[in-house]
Amino acid sequence: MKKLLYTTVLATGLAFSSCSTFLDVNDDPNNIKGVQVSQLLPSVTVNIGYMGASDLLRYSTLLMQQFSGQGPNTGFATFKEYERYNINNSDVNGQWSTIFSTIVSDLELMIAQATTENSPHYAGVGKILKAYVYQIVVDSWGDTPYSEAGRHSANFYPKFDDDEAIYKDLIRLLDDGIKDVSATTSTMSPNVNSTIYSGATWAASQTKWIQFANTLKLRIFLHYSAKDPAFTSAQITALINSGAKFMASNADNFQMLFLSESQRQNPLYSMENGQFKNQFFPHRFIVDLMNSKNDPRRASYFIPFPFNSSPATYKGASALDPDPSANYSRSYQYVYGTPSAPNQALVNANGSLKDGAITFSGNSPARLLTFAEYNFIRAEAALLYSAPGSAQSFFEAGIRASMTDAAVPAADVTTYLTANGTLKGTPQQMLQQIINEKYVANHAVLVEPWTDYRRTGYPALTPFKTPFAIYDEVPRSLFYAQSEISNNPNAKQKSTMLERVFWDTRK
Repeated sequence: MKKLLYTTVLATGLAFSSCSTFLDVNDDPNNIKGVQVSQLLPSVTVNIGYMGASDLLRYSTLLMQQFSGQGPNTGFATFKEYERYNINNSDVNGQWSTIFSTIVSDLELMIAQATTENSPHYAGVGKILKAYVYQIVVDSWGDTPYSEAGRHSANFYPKFDDDEAIYKDLIRLLDDGIKDVSATTSTMSPNVNSTIYSGATWAASQTKWIQFANTLKLRIFLHYSAKDPAFTSAQITALINSGAKFMASNADNFQMLFLSESQRQNPLYSMENGQFKNQFFPHRFIVDLMNSKNDPRRASYFIPFPFNSSPATYKGASALDPDPSANYSRSYQYVYGTPSAPNQALVNANGSLKDGAITFSGNSPARLLTFAEYNFIRAEAALLYSAPGSAQSFFEAGIRASMTDAAVPAADVTTYLTANGTLKGTPQQMLQQIINEKYVANHAVLVEPWTDYRRTGYPALTPFKTPFAIYDEVPRSLFYAQSEISNNPNAKQKSTMLERVFWDTRK
């Protein structure tokens, strides 16, 4: 059923750039055709999946030193430019357009039509997805079109709403979404027509949507922590004490699976097979952090360098390295999907890999919000904001969930927890432990590691400095797309990427 669904809805994937519309619902953008909500939802979830593994992911993971652009493909230095904070207004055109012209547009159509057709289950899922998309958009750009966005020909020039006002409304939107998906009757229910949380019955899918919506609320409340810790404490505590259901296992991860077929693979791997081959390597910072703890997730995250080293060793790249090369570890199955057997004939004498030494299926998921993250949210909330539960228990559970997702053997999990699984020291030292582990667990998760860094200062990156970099610190937000600035008179460009999102108040 899953393969049939993907074959139906994935008209064309993209090798590198942000995805385009996958269902042809428009003959003319000014004359929108009628389309069933059962077709709109898979278009939305597919595009959210591609958003989670495309441009916006690359920007945030390069800024956060999870990936590096210091590869040997010097003809395409795009990722090295991003790594040194040179992400300009034209770079974000494709991602911005996909979000607003496709995802938000389809969501507004789906919510309105599902409401008209008495299908609250579809409307509720649409509201929950809209809240997720806007949480990511606000965290990346700040003020953004919201109340007037997605109105098609009714308003080509939406105003930019205040980012804090949008955040407040996202909680209302999630509450409305939970109410709708909990409705006792609905003309149609989206347990099958989705590439996220599809299930044999609506009851199974319904539970996952509710758990995700409540977990997303926790994430949003935690983002207020630097600006208003009392608000974070009160809201998280009230939500937990309300009896709300949250993610309960890795099976509840909010993610979209990709397929092994060409044009339907994870965009990160498609990129590796396209024009940006040999240009996107694991970063030295995350590799060294994991090396310092002998982290067993390395075997899933990275390919050893030198390849045949025994015991396996791992080496990350950095834009500060003097010479671009392939003499680094590469991403492995956690990011790229099922690997082939290595072709030893394509392993260089120094242990680097030639093209094709290992190929991948590309069937890894776009991980958007995971059960591991839920546990780290609860650990931080218990540690610093008096939320119910044990910070230590949730910290350990977060590590276990991440290790399980990376297919780490049970004995290795136990060894790692014995050495690294106990919170110690002052509250700030324990917070650093939590965020460092969350950073590793959220490898290749969209935007959230960047958000954690901005609000907590952890992990303790060493930002690049001018004149090598554009700024002397990690950027705080993205420029608006040039296409929006050129076409919307309500859009005003930022003067710098150091302008902050409303919750980013840490000095």
